[in-house]
Amino acid sequence: MPPKPKPPRRRRFGYLVWGIAAAVIVVPELYAAFAHEDVAWFTTISHMTGHLERHHVWVELLVVAIIVLAVFSAFRVPPQLPEARAKARSKAEADGPADPGRTVGGRLTLRADKRATPTEADKFDADEASKWFVVAAIVSLAAIALATLAVVEWWPDKDHVHYHAAYVLYGLLGIFWVLIPTSVAIVWGEDAFPTLFRTVNNLEEWVRPWSPRGHPVGLMIAWLLEYAVLAGLVILLLHLTFYPYPSITKIINPNG
Repeated sequence: MPPKPKPPRRRRFGYLVWGIAAAVIVVPELYAAFAHEDVAWFTTISHMTGHLERHHVWVELLVVAIIVLAVFSAFRVPPQLPEARAKARSKAEADGPADPGRTVGGRLTLRADKRATPTEADKFDADEASKWFVVAAIVSLAAIALATLAVVEWWPDKDHVHYHAAYVLYGLLGIFWVLIPTSVAIVWGEDAFPTLFRTVNNLEEWVRPWSPRGHPVGLMIAWLLEYAVLAGLVILLLHLTFYPYPSITKIINPNG
């Protein structure tokens, strides 16, 4: 009798979750670069955001606010060394209410008793992913796909660019991938899978020790990986805020 397959570890499940999220964003963006969006089932997230910004100015303000929130949270509650984190936790327990901390999955939380140490975070990554969460993730992904197909079929756009399908697809992904996990972490301090930044950090730690024939190849790959992710996020944020960046310079000054 073959052995039962082991449930995926949270670390590996984080790769799957964020890999799917990245594919949903990157594949349509690349497709739009080489094809016309009006023949696709849904538009890109940047085209959708630009469309909303043109019709509702406050959407652009919201995009900027979200960017500032991400930067502010990273600056206000940065990753800490084990000693610093332990001191902060002891102070929080001694003095009562403290500043927000990070959960075992790397998300912000207001629960002082859920502020995780590096040891607890490592244990969280190594633990088996909950079977119920794996089932819920598969069901939610299938529901998002079916909802998007239903919108394409029964709620078509007048201009055939499929903005409605993009609203449903990216909206539901944002709710299930970001909004719900973040809200649960802030209020209850619970996590089901690592954050994007924790997942990237885990990947770096995995490749960093690689040193064939004594050459620090893993260190170089880890550095390039971090740089590529950060550069990609910055380009994406600029692209969403100043859509259609970088082509916007030619639109503002076509003769420049």
